[in-house]
Amino acid sequence: MDRKQLRQKYIEHLTKDFIPFWEKAIDAQYGGVFTCFSNDGSELVSEHKYTWSQGRFLWVMEALLSLQDEGLISLNDKWRANFEKTYQFLVHHTRMENGHIVFAVKRNGEKMADQMDTSIFADCFFVIGVSAYARYTKDREAFALAYATYELIKERIRTRNFRSEPYPVDKAYTSHSIPMILINVAEELFTAANTLHDPRKETLKTDMNEFLNQILQLTTEERIIEMKHENPAVENLLTAHLNPGHTLESIWFMIHSMQRTDHPEYYSIVQKLERIASYAIDKGWDDVYGGLFRFVHKDGGKPRGTEEGSTLEKLIIDTWDMKLWWPHSEALYTTLLLYDITGKIKWANTYAKMEDYVFATFPNYDKTIGEWIQIRNRQGEPMEKVVALPVKDPFHIIRNFILIIRLLGEHDAPRKI
Repeated sequence: MDRKQLRQKYIEHLTKDFIPFWEKAIDAQYGGVFTCFSNDGSELVSEHKYTWSQGRFLWVMEALLSLQDEGLISLNDKWRANFEKTYQFLVHHTRMENGHIVFAVKRNGEKMADQMDTSIFADCFFVIGVSAYARYTKDREAFALAYATYELIKERIRTRNFRSEPYPVDKAYTSHSIPMILINVAEELFTAANTLHDPRKETLKTDMNEFLNQILQLTTEERIIEMKHENPAVENLLTAHLNPGHTLESIWFMIHSMQRTDHPEYYSIVQKLERIASYAIDKGWDDVYGGLFRFVHKDGGKPRGTEEGSTLEKLIIDTWDMKLWWPHSEALYTTLLLYDITGKIKWANTYAKMEDYVFATFPNYDKTIGEWIQIRNRQGEPMEKVVALPVKDPFHIIRNFILIIRLLGEHDAPRKI
């Protein structure tokens, strides 16, 4: 693997396929970004702004500005000019009086009665975006706001006083998605606290280890249990399904957090995560058409088991065999990270298989539009379908490309454990 050549490939894709698309999507008048595009990116179908996406885009802006500061890419002045405006849009238009974060607003920031306090994930992505802003600008007020929102999130989760649309969770279940998002939120806050020399970074270290333990408690020897019932004897469609993309994303979240905290069991946990990653890819891979299924049964194949009639079950059954952009971008980074950490040729080969499929399937064939056609059927053909939020996501691919660019620039050869 030629690391320099591979790094340049990702820089070029980022520069040619993604930055121009999202540059045009920036709302220079009000701040933030338009994301409600058709799947191929050719048509803006709504100007509504989902806080989930706005917080993510603020993170993206910070990451791209940092790459530019390092001389790796070049951005139009529009990016820096709208960085502050996007932060102000989030702060002034997406917060409620109780400190919770609304799900969506109109283009000008006006709140909508049916899009208010419906998802704790909106709060989490608000924190991720504002943390990145605080890190880049060294704005202690912004950090304080992000941290206060984070503390409120933790309390709401502790007391089960939250909603989690578009993936509502019955109180009889523990969802992997909650400690998973929290470990990432805590890590983003930690990097900001570290930059600002804020003593709360020690609390965030403790939190990261706690969320790591919570995720590990949801693991078997081979998989992460996405939905764990309070009664261990219960096995149904929810408890038996495997989400390959979530698993692979969660793995790098855990690895990053352990690297931040110098976790004493880092090496043994990485070995466990290797087994879990291998299992997710093995059971999740489509041997007929290639790529990762969205959901599978824990033993492979179509999800199956007793159903209770929940929204999540319907989503699993309806979309299980689709090929979505985000699990594949997560797979690119996680497999490359595992190769970088372990030096095992197995992970280089797995990455190569994933890379071949991804770049043959997802990039938009219309280069005048760019980006990826994100939502595809089992055969890899584009579909117009809502699979979570009705948006074209500005986050997963760019984040993983940036992580890969940074990983490949750290040293000349993989480390070995």
